[in-house]
Amino acid sequence: MSKKLIAVASAAALALSALVASPATAALGTFSVSIEEVGAGSGTGISATTGYTINVPSADVIRATTEGTARSGAKFTGFTQVASASVKVTSTGGVKLLTSTQYGLAATNSKTGTDSITVAAVTDGSFAFYVYTTSTDAASFTVAELKADGSVLNSKTIWVDGISPNTNAYNLVFNAPATAGIGSAFEVTATVSDMFGNKIEDATITVTGLGGDVEATDDLVWDSVAKNYAEDITARTTAGQMALNATTAVKATKVTAFGTPSQTAFAVVNAADLAATVTALTAQVAALKADYNALAAKWNARVASKKAPKKAVTLK
Repeated sequence: MSKKLIAVASAAALALSALVASPATAALGTFSVSIEEVGAGSGTGISATTGYTINVPSADVIRATTEGTARSGAKFTGFTQVASASVKVTSTGGVKLLTSTQYGLAATNSKTGTDSITVAAVTDGSFAFYVYTTSTDAASFTVAELKADGSVLNSKTIWVDGISPNTNAYNLVFNAPATAGIGSAFEVTATVSDMFGNKIEDATITVTGLGGDVEATDDLVWDSVAKNYAEDITARTTAGQMALNATTAVKATKVTAFGTPSQTAFAVVNAADLAATVTALTAQVAALKADYNALAAKWNARVASKKAPKKAVTLK
């Protein structure tokens, strides 16, 4: 390659590096905000569908400098256009904000953050703050550089998206019918949520059935439409009760601030001859109807005699 071509290539590379340089390294005079440390490490932050992914706190501790899945916060840095300008950050949804001072406190937890903080920039215009989220719904925060009169000089909106892995499985809710036909299939459903109530979609829920001739184990499958886990279970082939025990394969560790976890659930399903059950219930309804009509006839007789109530009742 000729020296001229080398020189041109070098100049182009230098120009390109200047274009893709991190905004956080920009000098005073150019307003900028960029992410320095991020939870799960993906996303661009420019929209609700491409938000920076941040792990939901699992142990009531905000960690923005820890590597891997334990990281539950993100550090943002930037520069103001004007030296020592005031910076105000406001958030929506489950996004919470911390100043550098708050982040450094030993007592900081998932309840410390707020939806509005003011960050003081230093003489060179640099500033920093921390972000975490308690929700798996995409939400945003806005960083605004303020003028001396409090009006906005510059602003930027950034989106984040919370992630709650199956290691955050804290509460299990399991549903099964009270009665099922002998030997027939019936559906059971379940949901698993983290310590903040966010549904977890990658959990493994195992249901074990015992009773009579039932000794089955099934893993429930996530239903993206119903937003729950579901599976068909076959009832015992003889009349009687069968027990169902549901549990999550991965369980979060109990944290006092989040209350006692519920990671195992129990249900009892009565296997019965449904046709016989319907016949029995029909007979019960007929007997109750006869009793009611007999009482209603006596009531109406008293009304007709004008010795007591003035209003008759309707027979069934």
